[in-house]
Amino acid sequence: MSKSGHSAKAIAYLNEGFYTLYSIAKGHIVTIVNLFRPKVTLMYPEVRWELPPGYRGIPSLPIDPKTGEDKCIGCQACVRICPAQLIEVPTHMGEDKKRVVDGYLMKIGLCMFCQLCAEICPTDAILMSGRYELSAFSRDEMVYDRKKLNEIGGVWPEEPEGETEAGKDKAPATKEGP
Repeated sequence: MSKSGHSAKAIAYLNEGFYTLYSIAKGHIVTIVNLFRPKVTLMYPEVRWELPPGYRGIPSLPIDPKTGEDKCIGCQACVRICPAQLIEVPTHMGEDKKRVVDGYLMKIGLCMFCQLCAEICPTDAILMSGRYELSAFSRDEMVYDRKKLNEIGGVWPEEPEGETEAGKDKAPATKEGP
């Protein structure tokens, strides 16, 4: 090999050595800078995340304090609009020719949390909750019935006196989780 070939190789080794030292120094600087920054780690589950406005957690069926039941009338709008087809609302016709809701099933494990069911509901029966803990040991545990959805939803807040139907806005987008 010629002398210029050896010197080019030596320069390449030196460049690689300097780059290695530069990388190590840069990594240490990042570590030292982050050592003095405020910590962002939460001691979960003792400390929970403060959810942003508009957070979409599990769909729920809050209970209306006036009637003691949820507001679902069994119109099937949520069933039709759900892209994952995970909602089942079995109904039958009552003696007074009104639809009676027999149950409400939601396969939460398949839910995309798109909020379409809550937006389409004519009675605002469905509300996106602030709950985000969805772990379960089996898929069967991820099928929520009406009772479980009522527990997650809690109770609707009382309406202020003097508020008319025309002046009301749609239900709030989120509800505080348990």
